[in-house]
Amino acid sequence: MSGIGVILNPYSRSNRKNPGRAERLGFIVGDKGSCHATRDISDVERLAQEFKDRGVEILGISGGDGTYQKTLTTFIKIYGETPLPQIAFLGGGTMNNVVHCMGIRGTPEMILSRLIYKYHEDTPSKMSECPLLKVNEIYGFLFGNGLLYRFLCDFNKVDGPTQWTAAWMLLEAMCHALANSKRGCELCRKVDAEVTVDGKLWPFKNYTTIFAGTVETLGLGFDALYRARKVPGKFQLLSFSLPPRQVVWSFPRLLLGKPVPSENWLDDMAGEVVIKTKEPEGFMLDGELYPETTEVRLSLGPQLKIIVE
Repeated sequence: MSGIGVILNPYSRSNRKNPGRAERLGFIVGDKGSCHATRDISDVERLAQEFKDRGVEILGISGGDGTYQKTLTTFIKIYGETPLPQIAFLGGGTMNNVVHCMGIRGTPEMILSRLIYKYHEDTPSKMSECPLLKVNEIYGFLFGNGLLYRFLCDFNKVDGPTQWTAAWMLLEAMCHALANSKRGCELCRKVDAEVTVDGKLWPFKNYTTIFAGTVETLGLGFDALYRARKVPGKFQLLSFSLPPRQVVWSFPRLLLGKPVPSENWLDDMAGEVVIKTKEPEGFMLDGELYPETTEVRLSLGPQLKIIVE
């Protein structure tokens, strides 16, 4: 057996609160693998090459959604045509959307301990497959611009943000939208864009937000991408062009993971999407913010084999 390689982001919120986690995970892995705390992307590149050369069977990643995204993007770059290892998402971030979507429960130590036990016993783990979303040259699970991007910009300005912080900020944003305040109007400001889905031009000229993904949840219980993993070879793409108050009235159906029956909503399954905006706009991928650009291309990336139990 070629073993297990674990990469830990020591700067994720949960891992910062547990500075001894890297040592504990290393102890759990033992002589069947290795655990590495990374300081920057060059560390990840070095480890990706090392794991590829060793033929590591399982890649464990401890951190949040942003850590998964940056680690997987780097591994895809280094591995090239070589298939990626099986992936074990260990958690350890602020917003662990991917972990929750996959039904993975427990602390990083608990998840890794279960994995190592099965590995030692040569017992097959329960697996799930999920494709990555390719956004320009980056790989992740969840893309958003407009309203989602602006909300996340505000969230990232908070010192020590938590899920409770995000919930409170969402409630505050909803109140601003209902009051049609200056703040609510800025959050819901529409983006002038031309959106082409599998070669067909979408009818709207501007959008409050456009979001897409290969996992269901946007976080905070919003399973808006309810069809994300339903159609092989496709990802779900949603958008709407609504004034602030109507955005809020859509929230109950988004929470329930149901379609919104409105002519101002667009909901599609896509293989390739091109978004061209009139002015440069930023976007988010798995909670990470990316610089303003006038063109974003979305397509499916590699299919991951994920250990869920």
